[in-house]
Amino acid sequence: MLSAIVSTMRSKSMLAPIGEHRSAGDTEAQQDQRRDRHARLPSRTVSDGSSLTPYALGIVERGLSLARAELGMPMSFLGEFADGREVYRAVDGDSMDIRAGGSCALAGSYCELMVAGRIGEVVPDTRADPLLADLNYTNKVGAYVGVPVTLADGRVWGALCCVSPHPEPHLVERDSCVLRLLAALLADQLHAADLEAERQVRHAETITARALLAALDARDPYTGGHSEAVVRLAGRVAFELGLDESQIRDVEQVALLHDIGKLGIPDAVLHKQGPLNDHEWALMKTHPTVGANIVRAIPSLAHLAPIIEAEHERWDGAGYPAGLTAHQIPVGARIILACDAYDAMTTDRPYRRAVEPGTARGELRAHSGSQFDPTVIAALDRVLGADA
Repeated sequence: MLSAIVSTMRSKSMLAPIGEHRSAGDTEAQQDQRRDRHARLPSRTVSDGSSLTPYALGIVERGLSLARAELGMPMSFLGEFADGREVYRAVDGDSMDIRAGGSCALAGSYCELMVAGRIGEVVPDTRADPLLADLNYTNKVGAYVGVPVTLADGRVWGALCCVSPHPEPHLVERDSCVLRLLAALLADQLHAADLEAERQVRHAETITARALLAALDARDPYTGGHSEAVVRLAGRVAFELGLDESQIRDVEQVALLHDIGKLGIPDAVLHKQGPLNDHEWALMKTHPTVGANIVRAIPSLAHLAPIIEAEHERWDGAGYPAGLTAHQIPVGARIILACDAYDAMTTDRPYRRAVEPGTARGELRAHSGSQFDPTVIAALDRVLGADA
């Protein structure tokens, strides 16, 4: 696949044949001998522990071999930047003491200097560059070609490189083209792997959240159905407020689980037919903290705990459990408080009848700026108005 792409690039003058870049003293036969010699060098294995998919590894393995053959260099490798080190994820050709799975300090390395723009992507003779003269392994690397592997969000994942123990005066800047192509293909695969990993995490979150909700629904059918209604409304309000896709998903997950702490409330309190007394109300007010503790114990949901715990905080600071005010309260909690209140007012309960939607909206507006975030109430009002 890479060979076909390189051929296409050449046909469009994006990558000139290597012979066009060689010094006048290099004959075509010498260039062919160099390429053949390096192409026959044994390949190394790929290390464990990286985020590369099997398909991405296939691209890397074929690409590294192609790159060093195209550049006439004895060794190529893929390095991942992790925890201040460059971890060699794949090595092809003469290892020059570099092994897949090994690593070196990233600071001051060729790849770190290249990514920082302090040296070029192509260094035909490292010994002639004053910046590289003091590197401990300069005496082992005579020539260097490297490009960053940059993900879609701008993060530099690592670097693709070809090196030689001897200077390679035939190298010119355009010789980095084949590595840049391979880096772009690899970055696409890494991005796809990240998206798939995120999808799996979200799927696990949903399954776990639904299981918790089913447990709560078994104890209190009203609370289960109420949570589903709040999910739908809260997601629309979050979108109306301009939250991003990830934030909207979190709001919907918290809306589903916002009452999960009621699993820790005694049945006598949870199912009481009428207003709660002071003692019972004190017990009921523990449910945000209980709920937060439940989700903290579940790795895929733990990041939602602060929002769940703050769901009954008020804009004016008179809420519970921490008495947070205004923007101290997570935006997801502010959204769910308003949506929760609206659904509760417009739903029949054993001790009172539901109010009309218009009346409930009036109540929310009346308490905007005290109990509720005014911006959230305005967004909720627009969403409800669109349904009228």
